[in-house]
Amino acid sequence: MSLIDEVMPTYDRRELHRRGVNAPSTAIWDAIHDIGERELWAMRLLMGLRSLGRRGGSKRTVLEGFERMGFGRVAEDPGRELVIAGIGRFWELSGGLRRVEDRERFARFDEPRYAKVAFNFLVLDGVLSTETRIAGTDAHARRRFGAYWILVRPGSGLIRREWLSAIGKRAESASSPFAS
Repeated sequence: MSLIDEVMPTYDRRELHRRGVNAPSTAIWDAIHDIGERELWAMRLLMGLRSLGRRGGSKRTVLEGFERMGFGRVAEDPGRELVIAGIGRFWELSGGLRRVEDRERFARFDEPRYAKVAFNFLVLDGVLSTETRIAGTDAHARRRFGAYWILVRPGSGLIRREWLSAIGKRAESASSPFAS
């Protein structure tokens, strides 16, 4: 059982991406935490469109960017799995984000018309994966997120694959005997 199963055992929608990485798990783990927003062109482009240009490129790591938006690190098994969670009305232009303080508050949150999102990075046997799970707090949220998901899922998948690729490349480069 993975931590994301504990954090969000039930969900309405799910997306999973995997990539083999020829590097030690410690190098992969470091890369997960070190990838910067500037390294992911698709994420910058799509998030810039989503925010109507209000989000500029920064020197933050991608994880710091998510935390700044209100997402929280809700579970971690160092070297193996990290789970990030968010709550919002993602279908609204503002995103309607609510700050996630901790795992317990995330689990208990049930205010109507919101969606809860959890995504992870899991390092297991040379494979890096990321899974995203979404659950609406009521029928209204499930309908609204469902319509929104039709529009954003292709871009979300592109971002996730780009993120995995950047993590893999960084980890493989760092563990190369020719790395400086």
